[in-house]
Amino acid sequence: MKILLLITIVFIMHTKLISQQISFNDMKPYIEVFQEKLSIPNDYHFHSVKKVMTDKVSAYLFRYQKNGEQLISEEHFSFIISEKEKQILGFTHMDTKYATQKMISKEQTKAIAIEFLVKVDSTLAINVRNLWIAQHDEKIVVNGKPLTISGMKYKCHREIKDDYAWVIVGFDGSIITFERNIKWNYRDKIRITEKWLHDSWISE
Repeated sequence: MKILLLITIVFIMHTKLISQQISFNDMKPYIEVFQEKLSIPNDYHFHSVKKVMTDKVSAYLFRYQKNGEQLISEEHFSFIISEKEKQILGFTHMDTKYATQKMISKEQTKAIAIEFLVKVDSTLAINVRNLWIAQHDEKIVVNGKPLTISGMKYKCHREIKDDYAWVIVGFDGSIITFERNIKWNYRDKIRITEKWLHDSWISE
């Protein structure tokens, strides 16, 4: 009896997983919302979409890769958007072109970041306070070789929500990464919000 019960439970769980598969056509409205504000690089093609939870908010994680590669590549363009409000929560562009130590100035970073924030969400832009501007590095592996992706990070705090947002600007003035609504555990000094845009976090 116990064996039969276990088999039944597994079957029900498997059925639920199948019912949660996501249709690309159903996701088109979310892609359109993203593209109203931002562009997906022409040389990146749709790879996958997953339903995830971020700070207990349901969201969709989209991933694009070069040449339509089926295997997971650490060189990717990904974005996350909330399911209910269709709010762009962030995106990242991990591309080999950013594997350089050429950095723009803090003044240039500030001007570009502010312009970007106003474009994405003007309400967010007027409610954040810049904390600091400094170089930020991310590690990826491409063709078996480790690469450091670098840009200038414009980090902000939003007092009314007690959360953080940032924009990372590349050497050419383009945006490498944007994240918002990031919660922080001050006691343990760790990030609370899930890091869905970071492959290293997902692999852990």
